[in-house]
Amino acid sequence: MRLSAVSVAAALVVAILAAGAGTAAAYPQFQFSTDNERCGNCHLAPMGGGLLNDYGRSEAADTISGRGDGAFLHGAWAPPGWLLLGADLRGVLGAKQLDGQDPELLAFPMQADLYAQVNAGPLRLAVTAGLRGAARERSPGPTPTQWLASREHYLMYQKDDDAPYVRLGRFYPVFGIRTQDHTAYPRRHLGFYLLEEPYALGGGVVRATWEAHASAFVGNPVPFTGAGPRASGAAAYYEKRLAGNTRALAGQARFATTDVDRRYTVGAVGKQWLPGPRLMLLGELDLQLQSFTAEGGGADARLQMVGHASVTRMMLPGWMIGAAFQRWAPDLTLRGSTRNALEVNAQAFPWAHVELHLLLRAEATGGDTFEPNLLSLLQLHYYL
Repeated sequence: MRLSAVSVAAALVVAILAAGAGTAAAYPQFQFSTDNERCGNCHLAPMGGGLLNDYGRSEAADTISGRGDGAFLHGAWAPPGWLLLGADLRGVLGAKQLDGQDPELLAFPMQADLYAQVNAGPLRLAVTAGLRGAARERSPGPTPTQWLASREHYLMYQKDDDAPYVRLGRFYPVFGIRTQDHTAYPRRHLGFYLLEEPYALGGGVVRATWEAHASAFVGNPVPFTGAGPRASGAAAYYEKRLAGNTRALAGQARFATTDVDRRYTVGAVGKQWLPGPRLMLLGELDLQLQSFTAEGGGADARLQMVGHASVTRMMLPGWMIGAAFQRWAPDLTLRGSTRNALEVNAQAFPWAHVELHLLLRAEATGGDTFEPNLLSLLQLHYYL
């Protein structure tokens, strides 16, 4: 989609005011670096993402941005205690250049999600709904389901923060580093991309020094509300926090099957906070065995790998600057099939509810590091 300067500006305004559905997850850089040992200290979901609790809203204002009122609607109105509300709006302006092609301007809505959670004692009903984003033009005669989506809706039971929880509905099983960037390789290539949330039954325990989660899931039975492979299977994640809650090591495993393939995944996650230089280190490595059923074209199997490593300089309140290296090998026996990416991120939090995020990425496919694909995105994120 090539755009003139005027249409780019207009599209950005539209993106900010009526952004399309993207995805919102926790910012894993905030674990440990804000003196919080777990993401659930600030978020209502067990592993973060989505709605913030009162403490999380206070942290977003005082610790991360250092100014403004982080409460819902900036404190202008407070919902009743049994009802929690929120929203995420995100618009993007950027450019990309693929190998051998002219640069292309980008301006599109990324996210417009509304959140609601109703509490009835230990029982919670959480719903995320919003506009369904599209970086490309929609097909002629779009139906309402091409514009609207509910990525998450589930019932959850938990007596208190340290008690075991159980939830049932549509959500991502707990797995890996849940970065807010849905294009990160562990999300993009392992079935955690846009609108790939399955329906699941999950549970777990989250404590100060450890947490464990397990889920069984089935593919989304409603085709027009999902994207990508509709897998069924199970996932497990265990994290142990060490060194006075400045370090964490985690192991994970997942099995997923579709009509055409089966995937067996094992992986490890590492997190390290260095308070002296104020650096947050994150890493994930996953090995995946993919085998194909007869419908998928034979029984041959291939070993795959996903790697992600990042370092972020935390200059809170106000700034985060970081770099990341990612690698995706869809077949470890075929060297020319690998994809590698090097990226730089700069994030500014000028006041509560507002984030500016600049992402610069160079991505090389098949080992061609001299003529990489280039991507730059400037995101304006506003949350209620």
